[in-house]
Amino acid sequence: MKKQNKKGFTLAETLIVIAIIGIIASIVTPMLFGTTSDAELKAKWKKQYSDLSQATMMIVADNGGSLIGAFPGDVAGSEDLKNTFASKLNIIKDCSGTSSTGGNVSGGSSAGGCWHSGTNSWYYLNGTGRASTSRPGLILNNGSLMIFYILKSNCSSSAGDYTRCGYIYMDVNGFKKPNTIGKDIFAVSITSNTLIPYGAKGFTDPSTTCIEGSTVATGWGCAAKYLYE
Repeated sequence: MKKQNKKGFTLAETLIVIAIIGIIASIVTPMLFGTTSDAELKAKWKKQYSDLSQATMMIVADNGGSLIGAFPGDVAGSEDLKNTFASKLNIIKDCSGTSSTGGNVSGGSSAGGCWHSGTNSWYYLNGTGRASTSRPGLILNNGSLMIFYILKSNCSSSAGDYTRCGYIYMDVNGFKKPNTIGKDIFAVSITSNTLIPYGAKGFTDPSTTCIEGSTVATGWGCAAKYLYE
């Protein structure tokens, strides 16, 4: 009987193959997870913007079709603004902010645990750090963080090609990283009858503010850019 020659991989060859697979995995895996993470954050932002837009429509309807004068007192009206949105959203925490009227002086959303606290606790897209905020805030049941600010209660504050009453900042990823504007932190302007994302209608142009790797990009314009992609 003829002997059958069975050929297989030697131990050395097997180890080399395993090493090559390990190297490829170490390169590809971070890239895949990075892309997935970015996609998830953008999806969260789009969902958050949709929910917030619906809440705004209800608030506008409750106020006779306009938000002009709905939050009197300019800066002091930020607390009223927060409370009004809180009544239309599913929240798990409410943080009162500093107020020029002397009331609601818990220290604001950062001190109350509704926003990032401390120096360099959240960042511009270019990596520059930002500090705590004393504005009123909320935490939603999906983990998102929000802070509110009124500029002009008559909605006359200039912002690109429109005027606004104030603005809302949102971290759609909560306290989890990256805590960066244009990544998981986005902003919208509140006008007399709707929301407009930063980066739309001539305000914080995405072509200059939403550029990865730029040393000057703030990230604010990414809010509109990602909604319209």
